[in-house]
Formats: sequence, C-alpha cells, structure tokens
Amino acid sequence: MFSSSCGYRIAGKATAIPRSINSIAVPIFINQTTKYRLEQRLTGAVVEELISRTNYQITSDARSSDALLSGIVTEFNATPVIFINGVGSTFLITVRLKLELKELGTNKVLFQNSNYFFREEFQISQQSEEFFPEEGPALERLSRNFSRDLVSTILESF
Repeated sequence: MFSSSCGYRIAGKATAIPRSINSIAVPIFINQTTKYRLEQRLTGAVVEELISRTNYQITSDARSSDALLSGIVTEFNATPVIFINGVGSTFLITVRLKLELKELGTNKVLFQNSNYFFREEFQISQQSEEFFPEEGPALERLSRNFSRDLVSTILESF
C-alpha cells in the first residue's frame, strides 16, 4: 500500500523549543523609547501568554532557567491617521522590538527577530464631555495581541 501526505499539520502541535527546555526566563524588556512603562506592559503580556499557553516554568531570573527570552523596545509612535476639523481623531500606535530566545546551556538562538513590528488603532472623541484617554486601553490591546502573536511564532515551527 502506498500512503501519501499532504504536508498539513495541526496548528500549535509543532514546537521550535527543544524538549530539554523546562524553564524560560523573561526579564523586563529594555525600553529605548520615551513611552513610560511600555516595556512593563509588553513583558507582562508575554509572561501571561506563556503561562496560559505552555507548561514551561516562567521566571525573571536567567540564572535558574534553561532559556532566556530578551527584548528591546526600539520604537514607539502614536500617529494621527484620520483628521476631523483639523484635529486627529484616529491614531495608530506603532511599536517595534528586537527579540531573542536563546537556550542558555548551548547559547543556541532558538528565535530571533530584530524588527518585530506591531500596531494598534485608537480613536479620540471630538466631544469634550465624552473625552476618554483611549491610548492606555489601546496599549493594553496591543500588548495582548503582540504577546499572542509572539508566543505563537515561537511555539510553532511553520
């Protein structure tokens, strides 16, 4: 009997992380931007995503871990993309990072992206009585979406 395979796999089953890795250190990312606490939001979202989706022990201490996920936030921009009466009403937040996952025992790089780019839109009400600072919630959404995408990219070897 001949058997054939189409090459498709179930998403989330393949892994780029060696079986010898049981713990991953995720220290607070370095922030090279002027956006206050952006690195803490992004790092926290990544830690939460790793904890919820994997069985790895997650810590901030690289000395007690098998792998290290490090990040540098290199860019933050909030740019108006839609104007109403000459005032920005819709903004686009852009965040750029350098990321690396390294196996500490061998110094083997398991994942690396020096231009990880993510963005999120938010709107500002033109009515002063309805004004709500939307940038904070937009950064939270961006952090969650970024962390989901990053963890999926690291875990799946497609």
